[in-house]
Amino acid sequence: MPRCESCGNSSVLASTLTSRQTETANPPPYGLLANFDQEGRITTMECQGSSLDEAQAAFEDPPAFFNTCPVCGSGSINWQN
Repeated sequence: MPRCESCGNSSVLASTLTSRQTETANPPPYGLLANFDQEGRITTMECQGSSLDEAQAAFEDPPAFFNTCPVCGSGSINWQN
């Protein structure tokens, strides 16, 4: 299960590696947000400007994409059990 080393959050992670291009003046800070269950599986994912191809790739390999805690902003994510 993924866990933020700074604050202990293990329920939601964000990706700074995907695009976040939108037609608004103030784009969201992350291209993707994902909610995780107790087993570390993605339960829901929110695309905030990222493409569907990026979302699919992130769903298939979460550790390669979800690198930031949106709760505290830390990039220290531990994917080990």
